Amino acid sequence: MENYRLEKEYKVSPELFSEAYGEFQKKFVYPKSRIYMIIFTVIAVALLCVGIFAMSGASTRQKYIVYIAIVAAFAFAAREWYNPKKLRRSLTESVKALGEPVYKIGVGDKFVDISTVSDDLSELSDEEKEDIPEDIDPLPEKTRLAADDSFQLMEYERFFMLMSGKEMFYILPKEGFSENELDTVRSLKK
Repeated sequence: MENYRLEKEYKVSPELFSEAYGEFQKKFVYPKSRIYMIIFTVIAVALLCVGIFAMSGASTRQKYIVYIAIVAAFAFAAREWYNPKKLRRSLTESVKALGEPVYKIGVGDKFVDISTVSDDLSELSDEEKEDIPEDIDPLPEKTRLAADDSFQLMEYERFFMLMSGKEMFYILPKEGFSENELDTVRSLKK
């Protein structure tokens, strides 16, 4: 048994996931996407200027190549704008399909453990758990996030976002937590 300062089960609704993923995108996805969108738009406008002003004596083939490059540059810019929105919608639909699984958080002094809880197995004794067929997938092992230099805790109105690095984030809703429990989570920032 771990020595936790806080141990609690919670659920993340698809709506809260969508909101949290939107915040994740604002911080880590949109800045890069905007840069690429600007680059492709500038390239398209530059090619358009070349097409209008410098292509008067060019062959038809050269003009078509320039126009195709303009369309391609605008298409890449549009893709950079659209893909994050499409990904958010797709991930939210995937989360909706999962229902609302129960998660468990354990907050220690210098770490956070997050795991998935199964409602079906939580009430079973050890003997009953042994009788479960082996072809049933076990729950994933808990994930431990060390509260070190790479750990980020971002607080929003309805949730916390816990991150280790920039690739993976965990959502902890504030709903259902007391103010003391929320302060325990906040203490991870220090």
